[in-house]
Amino acid sequence: MTPLNLQTVFQNSAAAGVNLFAERYREPSITAYNRLEPRARTEDFSRSLRAEVRDALWMLTRQWQMGELEAEDAGSAIDARLLTSQIHLDRVKLGDAASQQYNENIPLETMVERETIPFTHALKVQIAHFFLKLHSPALRDKYIEDYRKAFKFAQDREGEFRGQVNGLNLYTATKDRDFDGEELLKAIRADLGTKVAIDPGDLPAVMNAAQLLREWFQRQYSQPPEGSKTAWDPKRLTYRFRTAAPLSAEGQMVLAADRYHEGRLDWYSFEAEPNALPIPTDNPAPVLPPPVEPPMSFLPAAATFKGMPNPRFWEMEDRQVNFGKLNAKTTDHLLLVFAEMGLVYGNDWFVIPYLMPVNTLCEIKGLVITDVFGDRTLVRAANEGGDNDWQRWSMFNLSNKGEMGQYNRQFLLPASLTSTLEGEPLEQVNFMRDEMANMVWAIEETIPDATGVGINGHEAADRTGVDPPPIIGSPANIRYLLGTTVPENWIPFLPVHIEGSDQDIVFQRAAMPKFAGSPHEVVQAKGVLLKGAPPYLVDEEEIPAAGSLVRRSYQRTRWYGGRTFLWIGRQRETGRGQGHSNLRFDQIEPLKK
Repeated sequence: MTPLNLQTVFQNSAAAGVNLFAERYREPSITAYNRLEPRARTEDFSRSLRAEVRDALWMLTRQWQMGELEAEDAGSAIDARLLTSQIHLDRVKLGDAASQQYNENIPLETMVERETIPFTHALKVQIAHFFLKLHSPALRDKYIEDYRKAFKFAQDREGEFRGQVNGLNLYTATKDRDFDGEELLKAIRADLGTKVAIDPGDLPAVMNAAQLLREWFQRQYSQPPEGSKTAWDPKRLTYRFRTAAPLSAEGQMVLAADRYHEGRLDWYSFEAEPNALPIPTDNPAPVLPPPVEPPMSFLPAAATFKGMPNPRFWEMEDRQVNFGKLNAKTTDHLLLVFAEMGLVYGNDWFVIPYLMPVNTLCEIKGLVITDVFGDRTLVRAANEGGDNDWQRWSMFNLSNKGEMGQYNRQFLLPASLTSTLEGEPLEQVNFMRDEMANMVWAIEETIPDATGVGINGHEAADRTGVDPPPIIGSPANIRYLLGTTVPENWIPFLPVHIEGSDQDIVFQRAAMPKFAGSPHEVVQAKGVLLKGAPPYLVDEEEIPAAGSLVRRSYQRTRWYGGRTFLWIGRQRETGRGQGHSNLRFDQIEPLKK
């Protein structure tokens, strides 16, 4: 076979106008496109924050190239001049009640939340026993029978304690041996001598014991004035009140707290009412214009926190906080921003100490910082600028009521509590939507007992008629069911139209008939939360699909000078979702064999 001469082939191909090399011998190529995506592949940030070094000399070279080893032409802050203006809250208006003077002698939460202490049977017995302890043994033996006759417990009340085992046992054991402390307090307020015949020689000792009993009861429980209205708004399931501070002889700074139900008051619970009517008081104090406060000078201190990264890269840290162990998901933007603020901008904040009394509205008029070079800088508010400035932001400022995006530049320090002791719920109601029945149920999960504690409402409720009894001996396989019922601790709320509207509704308290009672007897709520004069209405938006949970419990705290406050407060939180009551009418159902 004759060998192939490549040169001859290329020459002949070129003469014929054919690019043989390009067609038969061209090199193959692959075209690829790359794209950078900010997609996190791990949730562990420890290695990225470890700053692993393989070549220390290379790291020093990079620091020199990036200018980190050069000093910055910047001065440290050495002086801060602060000019403020303060006004003080001196009056409060609880709900629809009359306004009254207010000072920091009582916590604001206590004044807003407190309600009349219910006289349970246990409390009545406790008051009676304490009154007897204030007597000498001779006086106790002499007048104990007179007290039992004058303040005798009502008899044959066992039906009122149905479902309350401990309460019924306490009533049975004490109805003949003890006497009613509530009636005793009423007699002491009027004239104890009209109810009990006391010898003139014993009258000073007995009246002294009565006075000590009144003082003890007033000191033991913090209660609103007798006959006054509370700040609780059952229509919104929240507390509602207003407070004010005098601006001048003519005006006031009025703050409204219409949605307080968390149990802790702070600056964010209030809104400023620019055009609100002044809050009057029966005995107003003389109103003077606020004095002009001189500027105050402070030494700024760098803000620090445990585990804060050191400003220099090569310094050792105290390892109080491990930023590499942040449990942040790939979409947890808020936590990642927080980590960036701590790692990158942690040394850009300064602290200026400033003392401010409680119940005070403070506005910063000016802040001037002086550095080591003698330069002075006027620090303006972060939200100072045009309305269209997208970088405007505000913190610790009061928003204006009804004006979206408008803020007041005054910081409020209310006379609120830092910590309290909360007892077990005396009462707990779960407002739950029942879409199948197209209504709302208020389920009394915890009800107050005569012993002064809360008991299980489901166990204490009468379930008569909830499950229809089986029919024995009937030849039919089906039966007609007129209607079912629910346990007694399920209180119905029916949707009704708001007057003048065909779409907006509210929920109105109704009542279920008693299955085993008279035809006109209905089931009544056992607790305080669902009691009130009709019509008892609740706004529709206050009971969302998740429901609402409202509870009453004792609160105890210490205030200035170690003074103790004990009161009953209410709190609301998100419920447990929707439910089904199995309430149905006019049904044909098969018989259970």
